Order: sequence, then C-alpha cells, then structure tokens
Amino acid sequence: MKRIIPLAVLATALALTACGDKTADTIKEKADDAKEAVAAKADEAKEAADRKIEEAKEAAKEKAPAAAAALDKMADQAKDATQDATDATKKAAGKAVDKVQDAAMDSVAPVPAPEETKPTP
Repeated sequence: MKRIIPLAVLATALALTACGDKTADTIKEKADDAKEAVAAKADEAKEAADRKIEEAKEAAKEKAPAAAAALDKMADQAKDATQDATDATKKAAGKAVDKVQDAAMDSVAPVPAPEETKPTP
C-alpha cells in the first residue's frame, strides 16, 4: 500500500504537467485517468495482500491446528486493514484529482473582454 501513495502523487504531477496548452477538459480527462489507474493499482495491491494473508493463514493452521480460531481472527483483521488502506488510497486519489481539476478550471478560466471605452467629447 505504501507504493500506492507515490503513484497518486505521480499521477497528479503528470496531470499538472499537462496544463500547458491543454484545455480544461483534457486536463480533467487525464486526471480522471490517473485516478482510475491509482484505484486499479490499489485494488491489485489489496488482492495480492489478501492472497498472501490466506496463504499464511493456511500454512499456520497446518503447523498449529490448535490456534486456528485465533489465526482466522487475525487474518480477518489483516484483510479489514487492507481494505481500509485501499479505501483511503482511493479517497486520497479522488481528492488529488479534484484539486487538479479545480486548478485546471482556474488556470483556463476565460478572461473577461475589455470594456469598450467611449471617447470623451
């Protein structure tokens, strides 16, 4: 999970570098793509962690059958913690995308047309 946060920062930075000549819609699209990529990586990390937890649980049960109930409880707690970390990562990515999109909208806001000046008589 620790690897996911730098991915979110990198994705945000990439979206910000796109600010040059791009329109706000393009920036929004890139930010959304970055958010989806971070969410996908967070889900992949959670699935990998869940597999490792299950493998460790089964191996421990084989070696210490008497501790099976405690192992099940610890495994469930580990899975809950992994889910919480995944949710927090997705939430952080969403906030980063919102900030990028807000900055994009601010940076490409239309400039008001100058008022017509009337010559003084």
